[in-house]
Amino acid sequence: MVCDRINWEEKELIKASKKKGVEMEVLNVKVRRLDKISDKNYVNRDLFLQRCISYYRGLYSTAILESKGYIVVNSYRTSSICGNKLLTSLVLRKGNVPTPKTFIAFSKEQALEILAELNYFAIIKPLIGSWGRLVALIQDKETANVILTLREELDNPLHKIFYIQEYIPVRRDIRTFVIGDEVVAAMYRYKLRNDWRSNATIGAKTEPCKITKELMELSLRVAEIVKGEIIGIDILEGKEGLLVSEVNHNPQFKAVTKTTGVKINERIIDYLVHLIRK
Repeated sequence: MVCDRINWEEKELIKASKKKGVEMEVLNVKVRRLDKISDKNYVNRDLFLQRCISYYRGLYSTAILESKGYIVVNSYRTSSICGNKLLTSLVLRKGNVPTPKTFIAFSKEQALEILAELNYFAIIKPLIGSWGRLVALIQDKETANVILTLREELDNPLHKIFYIQEYIPVRRDIRTFVIGDEVVAAMYRYKLRNDWRSNATIGAKTEPCKITKELMELSLRVAEIVKGEIIGIDILEGKEGLLVSEVNHNPQFKAVTKTTGVKINERIIDYLVHLIRK
């Protein structure tokens, strides 16, 4: 297991591997030098499970391991697409997956023009990021000006590329969890009373969600498009049907485990063993 920090999910994966008699070694990329990894070090390692919290550590450690001929779950391709909201939107659009209206602006002026077309009722998201951080709800021109100006002053050049989505006013969203070719769990996430976001990491209320045929087919379709083997998918219930808002290539599963009772850690280990045997 490749990681840069041991959180609840990683502890549960270690616990599940021991329970099932699967040998798992923890490779902390902040401690182990990947340039010293060779076939001699890991000749008996069948594959690597990528669990780095940092997007860039995960992406580049996956690239290094794949360059040495190792199998990594999820792959570099999947991580690079799902970790970047623009790239995710492009492949979903190409695959005719329903999503909220999404726009990209390469300047503040372009962003203001787009926001005006959306009647200043939209969300601005960072291209790369999770847990609802640096996500802003725009409801008027004054707020838009302030947010865009602040983004332009940030050092990271990616913050100067504006990813804009129409705001879908719903009280909850759905997180589905896909492992292989199966949707193993789904939960509703309700918006906080004083917050428009519904991320479980910031305390949103959750409850089990029935996996309908429509929900299953949409989730598996997304997984196939991004070639994701273990992914979380955020879905909105729009007026005209389900809309995919984001795809997570390294999903946390504490909330979905506690909400649904599905032992995600064991399902992941079972899937990895299946891959090895296949």
